[in-house]
Amino acid sequence: MQNNLDFQTFISVTPNKFILTVTDLKNEILFEKVYKESQINDTKEINYIALGDFLKKNIIEAEKRLKKFIETVHLIIEYENIYSINFSIKNKVDIISLDTKIVNELLVDARSYCKDTLKDVDILHIKIDQFYIDNDYYNVFPDKKKCKNLSIDLSFVCLPDYVLKNIKKLLSEYKISVDKVFSHSYLKGFSSDKGKNIYEIAQKVMFGLNENEVSITNKNPKNKGFFEKFFEFFK
Repeated sequence: MQNNLDFQTFISVTPNKFILTVTDLKNEILFEKVYKESQINDTKEINYIALGDFLKKNIIEAEKRLKKFIETVHLIIEYENIYSINFSIKNKVDIISLDTKIVNELLVDARSYCKDTLKDVDILHIKIDQFYIDNDYYNVFPDKKKCKNLSIDLSFVCLPDYVLKNIKKLLSEYKISVDKVFSHSYLKGFSSDKGKNIYEIAQKVMFGLNENEVSITNKNPKNKGFFEKFFEFFK
């Protein structure tokens, strides 16, 4: 069997429901299996034993159907303990013209501070809400603007790290690694794009979709937006 070069695999995990979905590069569904708990899970915790059984029944079946090995998956997690933290970082830059280098340095500092402060969490998404530059607010990065004082408002979407540890352990039995991890509610925030399923939205997010980035790439669709480059910077 060949490796997964021409398809993507998503595993959606909630406390009461699991979905294994394989799509081609045009987002057409090639394989899909759904498991739903017969009884309501009052604990609101993910049932890892049931998830292990679900994967055992369906990973091999999917690979046989595709005649290809699944080596990586993207996770979409719906879980009440996913939470968002708002954070601001400020700096007196005293530079003639603002560029992405100084902003990247501030963002790296912010991410490091968040990870050092919040123990035992995984950061799923980092969203730049706005820039505050010399008493003015900007939703889009104002490249080359003269600047003395810079503040960036951020949102970090976080997940307790034991969730990913448990899921990764189950997937390691099939020599499958986790590529991207998404908050389901974060993806649903883009669902106003009618006709797009959650996997199409996830794929767009992988290429930098967020409020600020959309504003930039719509103005210049041939070039990567600043935020897309920023997310690559963190990989």
